[in-house]
Amino acid sequence: MKYLDPTIMPIHEQPLAEGPRSATTEPGAYWVITLFVFCIWILFVNLGVVALFEPDEGRNAEIAREILLLKDWVTPHYDFIPRLDKPMLFFNLIAFSYKLFGVSEWSARLPSALAALGCIGLIYYFSRALFGRWAALWSGLVLITSPEFFALSRVVILEMTLTLFMTIALCGFFLGQRAVGRRKKRALFLLMYPAMGVATLVKGPVGFLLPAMVIFAYLLLSRSWRLIREMELPLGVPLFLLTAAPWYVLTELRNPGYLNYFLWDENVSRFATTRFHRSGAWYYFIGVLAAGFFPWTILLPNAIADLWKRRAEEKRLFLILWAALPLLFFSLSSSKLPHYILFVYPPVAAIVGAAIANVLGQSSAKPPLVLSFSSGVFVLLALITTLVTLWPAFLPHPIRSYVYDTFPQIIFPFVGSAILTFLGVLAVKRGLWTRRIFLYAATGVGFASFILVATPIVTKISLDRSSKQLAEKVSSFIGADDQLILYGGYPSSLPFYLNIQRPMWVVWSGRKGKQVLGSDYVAARQPEPAAGYGQILFTGEEFAELWKTSKNRFLIFVDGGALNRFGTLIGTQPRILFEFGDTVLIESKGTDRN
Repeated sequence: MKYLDPTIMPIHEQPLAEGPRSATTEPGAYWVITLFVFCIWILFVNLGVVALFEPDEGRNAEIAREILLLKDWVTPHYDFIPRLDKPMLFFNLIAFSYKLFGVSEWSARLPSALAALGCIGLIYYFSRALFGRWAALWSGLVLITSPEFFALSRVVILEMTLTLFMTIALCGFFLGQRAVGRRKKRALFLLMYPAMGVATLVKGPVGFLLPAMVIFAYLLLSRSWRLIREMELPLGVPLFLLTAAPWYVLTELRNPGYLNYFLWDENVSRFATTRFHRSGAWYYFIGVLAAGFFPWTILLPNAIADLWKRRAEEKRLFLILWAALPLLFFSLSSSKLPHYILFVYPPVAAIVGAAIANVLGQSSAKPPLVLSFSSGVFVLLALITTLVTLWPAFLPHPIRSYVYDTFPQIIFPFVGSAILTFLGVLAVKRGLWTRRIFLYAATGVGFASFILVATPIVTKISLDRSSKQLAEKVSSFIGADDQLILYGGYPSSLPFYLNIQRPMWVVWSGRKGKQVLGSDYVAARQPEPAAGYGQILFTGEEFAELWKTSKNRFLIFVDGGALNRFGTLIGTQPRILFEFGDTVLIESKGTDRN
């Protein structure tokens, strides 16, 4: 299909064309400013209104908070126990954000939002260098409006930060080999190595393996082995090691056996075995990409097909490899989670952005209506969501309660969506959809309207997926000297929202191979808690003895499904203070212990 031919030359090489939509018409600087103002608004407004989703967000935010409590910027702790399933850098970034802005959901999510803004800036710069400014503008807009990219830019997980530094590495390599002038070429190549080093500090070996895989495949298929002499390897490799190695060495010295566990169990074993119970079919990530890149997915197959026809061109070959190899790598892995492939979104956005810019730059024929599909989808989603909110009677009862609670916040976005829909129909009728300025603006406005409508609903849902309300309701029961204990479950954001200053005890089975605190490392190694905090993990037998002999007041958070088992453990009927959702708060003081 010709409408998705991504061939597009730099602006100064394009032939002159007649009409107001000539490909030589370069967008003004105000369009670039508008794109980044739009991205800043999308990424940072209401960043902290949604509660921390469990388990990942709550756990990661709490690990960073404990950095400040323990003043330990080397070993991550969770519930004051070393938790070395992931490297430290991402948690350090959150802790630094806490120091600047205070401990909150907003500051916990700030590093991810900043990393997303950095990815958009990079893909804009990269696409402009390769395809021109219109392609760069579309690439940036496609990236920010991709649902998975947007969602992961506003959560406390490390993939967005990882993606930023791996993107820096690959942009540095490719732009370095195209650069004119020894100084610029050298600077771009040398940028690649510390970027891979930082990515390795974010998530481990994958931080350098994936960029190295793409670079090697590009050198092989393009037969550009001469570039190895220009890549500053004698200086670059030491730069990489100086960036990445010190933390791993220091952590191994403080926690003997860490490197063996991390490299083997957390990387090799996770990739090669199903012991982590996160397997999926070989096409798992194809489905993830199709959903996470929607509605741009409709443009992707033909864009890639046309790109493949011109794969001999260096820039197109590089984009294909950048998108395809990580997808293949993770598809071969035995552990699969949707956010693993975030790294492929920047090149895929560049591919689609270049294709859109090219077809809209051709004045010989009107672009097909399919190019207005994305903007129409966003406006339609906003409209449908608000209509469902206004008339929720046909929805399942649990969902209906969310809708009723969010109605007051949804009415103004609804009016806006209705107006946008009317204007969109009018614009299509008058043929304005053929103008790229209209399509560009309509896409941004449509996405913004959908976000405005969706945010109150997500905010309400998040309260049932975090411990924020639980912490608010039980705080009045907790005294300064009470010992908090967890049994039968671990609500990961509870320590964060309770702002605990000492550990919560955890009653667990004591069996290796079964996670504790959501960690394989803690279960396998049972590391010593932070100095001065004493024992934190107790087997059922140990806790039953403490229940009988301790004079301290215990407050035990028991998962509702484990209440009977807890009564059997202590040998008496527990005294229930409070029930909320699936959690029961039990008090030891005043209980008949016989």
